[in-house]
Amino acid sequence: MQKKTQELAFATTQDPADSKMLQMVLQGCVGTTVNQGPLEVAQVFLSNIPDDPKLFRHHNKLRLCFKDFTKRCEDALRKNKALIGPDQKEYHREMERNYNRLKEALGPLINRKIPQLYRTLPAQATQTQRRNSFTRSSLRR
Repeated sequence: MQKKTQELAFATTQDPADSKMLQMVLQGCVGTTVNQGPLEVAQVFLSNIPDDPKLFRHHNKLRLCFKDFTKRCEDALRKNKALIGPDQKEYHREMERNYNRLKEALGPLINRKIPQLYRTLPAQATQTQRRNSFTRSSLRR
């Protein structure tokens, strides 16, 4: 996923813009048959939050990779739209439809966070309370 994201970033920021390369990379990411690969990876590895806390970091990293990937696809589509001629409008609309389907399917998987990462541990809560009370009492003087 990181490699595909890097390819998209490169193709999008290339100066001067190379529309053929951008379309090739974009098609390789959002093409109907191609996007089944990333979607399947997401479904296999992100559909369930791991039970083992040691795996949370990896799960979250993959989730963030997919978020970045979808953002880069969106950027590439925007750039491609600015580069194409009238003869490629339908091709571009098809890529946009494929991207929207992919984004919709990935949405529930990549927008879910691991609740355990956002809970405050009892020791941290106590320290935070002490810090807050210290700050409040020192401001009263």
